[in-house]
Order: sequence, then structure tokens, then C-alpha cells
Amino acid sequence: MDLANWLEERSGRIGARWAEAIAGARPTDTVFKAVGPLFCSTLVSFLPGVLTAYRHQIEPLWREASSLFGAVAARRGLSAGEVIEEFHELRDGLIRLTFEEPPMEAGNRLSLREVLHLNRTLDVGVTQASVGHTDLMFFSLIHGSGVPAPMETHDLEEVRNQLQTMGQEGIRIMRMLAHAERS
Repeated sequence: MDLANWLEERSGRIGARWAEAIAGARPTDTVFKAVGPLFCSTLVSFLPGVLTAYRHQIEPLWREASSLFGAVAARRGLSAGEVIEEFHELRDGLIRLTFEEPPMEAGNRLSLREVLHLNRTLDVGVTQASVGHTDLMFFSLIHGSGVPAPMETHDLEEVRNQLQTMGQEGIRIMRMLAHAERS
């Protein structure tokens, strides 16, 4: 079994574990409760695609969603370091799961190339989350008080819509490319 298939089969659990880890660390964070699980599941849904030949079509979605994660973290009142720590919870969860349920069949070895690519992808996510956070803080300073405005109901709905659109686009791309590959 390759790592992309392994991730795809477990993406729901991985996203849920990541969301639980973040929510457990910040139990009073109402913004995360509202959009965090969707963030986690959407971001995790891109991981199998970035480990395939279709990565060039999926990576822009990964970058965009990661940046949005960082921008929303700034509006949640998190520091740059805290958003990076939250993103690293995904890496921690993936490492733990690879030991609980190794992504290879008996006698086979895990591909170093795939593991390194996944690690680089996670690094890009951390970087983009940091950039999203920093950009929002910078523009809040330039155009206002320096403190990002708290998330309002309409902001949460906009974030949900953006995440759903990105997730649907990822599904559409993977289906389209898989269909083209079969033809």
C-alpha cells in the first residue's frame, strides 16, 4: 500500500484527531469550535493528492487553505508561534498513526521518497499558516489598530464557504485526473 492510499483511507480519522488535539488545548475557543473541524478535515483531504502525480493541481489548494488557517488563527487571538504549534499537531498525529497502523504491507518498506514529500508538504503548510497569520497582523497594523477584528458570524460563514469550495475543488480535480488516467 502506498502512503497516499493509506492517508486517503484514514483522512477522516486524521482530521478528527487533529481537531480534537487543538480543541483540547483551547477548550474555550468558540471560533475553532465553529470552523476548526472543517479546517482540519479539508486540509487533511489534500494530503493524499499531494503525494500523487497530481500534486501540482492540489498543492495550490493546500497552500491557500493553510494560509487561511493562519489568518483565522490571528483573528482567534493566537500568536504566530501558537498557530505553528497547532499545525505541528497534524505532524505529531501522523507520526503516531504511522506507528499504530504502519502504512505498508508485511515485508514491504515505507518509501522514503513519499515520507520526505509528506514532510515537505507539512512544512509548506506550517509556512503558509505562518504567512497567513503574519499578513493579517501586518495589514491590521497598517490599516487599523494593529489588532485583527474578532470573527463575526458572517466571517465564520465566509470561512466555511471558502473551505467547502476548496474541498470540493480538490475532489473535482482528483476525480477528473483519475478519470483521465483511466481513459
